[in-house]
Amino acid sequence: MDSLRLTSQYSPEADLVLYEGDCLGLLGTLPDGLVQLVITSPPYNWGKPYESRLHLEEYLRQQRRVIEQCVRVLSPRGSICWEAGNYVENGEILPFHVL
Repeated sequence: MDSLRLTSQYSPEADLVLYEGDCLGLLGTLPDGLVQLVITSPPYNWGKPYESRLHLEEYLRQQRRVIEQCVRVLSPRGSICWEAGNYVENGEILPFHVL
């Protein structure tokens, strides 16, 4: 059996890319229409110990940039599975997909 061609950056010759870092860094290197399936679960922005809570407007701008890049690299016949949570403030709950 042949070994997998593994890389940490996008390469058309690679069998597998394991990228550690901001997803926008990797998405920016991918050609338009390359991807058949995007599965992602962005941070919920709840201010947990492993994340910094952003103001809602900044969080939405950040997510919009990621979504735009995901759509750009997505094949016309591809699919996006985007797991989104809720924005909670002062007892009010707003689903991110609505915002």
